[in-house]
Amino acid sequence: MAVVSGTSSGIGAAVATEFLRREYTVIGLSRRGNPALAKDDRYVDCLADLRDGEAVRAALTSAADATADGVRAVVLNAGASPDPTDLGKLEWQVAADAYETNVGTALHLVQATAPLLKQSGGGSMTFVGASLANGYKPERWAYAASKAAMTTLMRSCSVEFADDGVVANEVRPGPVATAMTMAGLDGEMNDQIIRAINAGFGTDWLKSPRTVAEWIVTIAEFPANGPTGQVFNYSRKVL
Repeated sequence: MAVVSGTSSGIGAAVATEFLRREYTVIGLSRRGNPALAKDDRYVDCLADLRDGEAVRAALTSAADATADGVRAVVLNAGASPDPTDLGKLEWQVAADAYETNVGTALHLVQATAPLLKQSGGGSMTFVGASLANGYKPERWAYAASKAAMTTLMRSCSVEFADDGVVANEVRPGPVATAMTMAGLDGEMNDQIIRAINAGFGTDWLKSPRTVAEWIVTIAEFPANGPTGQVFNYSRKVL
C-alpha cells in the first residue's frame, strides 16, 4: 500500500502509475481526482484539499479498508509554485500561501500517515523537493523558501519516526516536463520531444514525469535500515 499526494496530474500521477506497475495498491489524494487511474481496481481515488488537515484525515478514513494492514510508502508530492516576482515587491501573502500549499499539505499528510506506517511495521516518507530551495533565484523566493522548509520537515521526520522503522528522504528532480514547469503543456510530452529540447540546449536536464517517478518509487522502497534524512539531487544544482 502506498499513499501519494497530488495525483491528478504530473509527477504525482506518474508516481501512482509506477507504484501500480510494481503491484502496490495506491491511495491517491488530490483536489481534482484522476478518473484515468481510478479505472484500475488497485487505485483508490480520494478527493481532498490537502491544505485542510481534517479533510486529509477524512479521506484516509474513507479508505480504511485499503489501509487496514497499514501503509508501506508515502510520497509527499502535492504543491504549487507562485509566479516569479521581484523580491522587492513580493507581498507576504504570496509567501504565506506558498507555505500553506506546500508545507501545510506535507505536514498534514505526515501527521495522518505516520500511524499507518507504524502500524505496518515501518516504511518510508519520500518528499518531492526542488533545487530552487537553495535560493539562487530571488524572484522565486516564495516557492524556494517553502521548499526549503519541506527539507527541514523531511529531516525532522527522519529523526522523529526512526524508532518506528520509518525512513524519510527527499528527491530533487530538477526540471520535469509538466504543466508547472512548462506553461501551456497539456498532457505528457513524449520522449522524442524531450530529447529534441535537451539536444537544442545541450543538456539532459529536462525529464519526463515517468522517469522521475521511477527514481521516487525506488527511493520510497528503501528498507528501514536504509538511507534516511537525505536529499537525492537529480537537478545538477549544487546543494
